[in-house]
Amino acid sequence: MNDNEFLNELLNLEKLQVRRAEFAGAEQVTLFVESTLAAAICPNCNQVSTKVHDLSAVHMVRDLSIGERRCYLSYQARRFDCQQCHKTFVERMDWKRPGVSYTLRYEKYIYQRACKEPVSHIALDEGLSEEAVQAIFEQRAKKRLRHGGSRKSR
Repeated sequence: MNDNEFLNELLNLEKLQVRRAEFAGAEQVTLFVESTLAAAICPNCNQVSTKVHDLSAVHMVRDLSIGERRCYLSYQARRFDCQQCHKTFVERMDWKRPGVSYTLRYEKYIYQRACKEPVSHIALDEGLSEEAVQAIFEQRAKKRLRHGGSRKSR
């Protein structure tokens, strides 16, 4: 097993492939990832598109820590040209919500901690602002309420 195969297994996010990793001291690792999908679905006409128009700016997305290191995923979303309706669109990632800089599993982890620990403690421990922790908690709590979840059904 080569290093990238090992990192892909460790990352365990479907449809993503690790291209390389960079370490920033003993505190942080950045995994440079890209989609393994050859196509995306146009949100305008629901047709499959394989023609990549361009790439977005680099996004840094917080993920679960690996060992004692904070982990960030560095990726560029692809913008596709739809051959059917001739519109361009950005591919959607099923591992993060649009407009946020955290993976869904990281949000879940922060939410689960916030159900048991003070926001200030989590913020300090994770290197986040208290506002970021509170926003993650509130967003996931609202989602749980909309879907009929309770604290006991975690």
